[in-house]
Amino acid sequence: GDADLNVDALKAAQSVAALSGAPVLNNPSAVLATGRSDNARRLARLAGVIAPETVTLSREVLSSPDAATTLARHGLKFPLLLRTPGFHTGRHFVRVDRAGALQEAVAGLPGAELTAIQYLDSRGPDGKVRKYRVMMIDGALYPLHVAISSQWKIHYFTAEMAERAEHRAEDAEFLENMPAVLGPRAMAALEQIQGALGLDYAGIDFGLSPDGGVLLFEANATMVVNPPEPDERWAYRRPAVERIFGAVRRMLLGKATSHG
Repeated sequence: GDADLNVDALKAAQSVAALSGAPVLNNPSAVLATGRSDNARRLARLAGVIAPETVTLSREVLSSPDAATTLARHGLKFPLLLRTPGFHTGRHFVRVDRAGALQEAVAGLPGAELTAIQYLDSRGPDGKVRKYRVMMIDGALYPLHVAISSQWKIHYFTAEMAERAEHRAEDAEFLENMPAVLGPRAMAALEQIQGALGLDYAGIDFGLSPDGGVLLFEANATMVVNPPEPDERWAYRRPAVERIFGAVRRMLLGKATSHG
């Protein structure tokens, strides 16, 4: 599902799908179009979507003395994010605040190529960073969580959720009434993103801009839906996760039935 890591495998899957009469979920051609740079270019054209300038360059280019000038030509300025393609959950992913720190950051990351991403500030009025995740399943949108943290690199399992009841309350409100929390501009943007992706199963991580638009972090077929841990603090999350699991089951059965 990772278009930046598995181009050859996805092209092979295209051939298999073309030769098979079996129903296909997440057409490989649609998955191939979800690389970070490709997504940033095409989704930035949608109303209400702010997508970061994104470019993948060789280690040699990013290690050179004029690397900052090269990045500027691609529309990137500091602070920016630097990551090794193909890794997730924050691995090999750093923020570079100034040009003078670029070479050290490059040296600390593996890989022959690195992806540079313009930093999008998703802090709210309280100074906290919020990252929403919405799943896109069979044409419908399902809220999964909002992670709230004091740090820019934010994942639900490292965010300030377990220890902050007010953050969990905000998460619960999002799960119960996503349209009211996000507002009409963001909801319309999410629907457009789902249509542009053309995937049966996908997810999007995003923040909210001051005008209620979507700050795009990531949108692809690799999003995981983990069941909540058996702790009563997470009881409020279980219905939302079950709705997502139910949607996936109905999609799979529907595909199988229509094919039969």
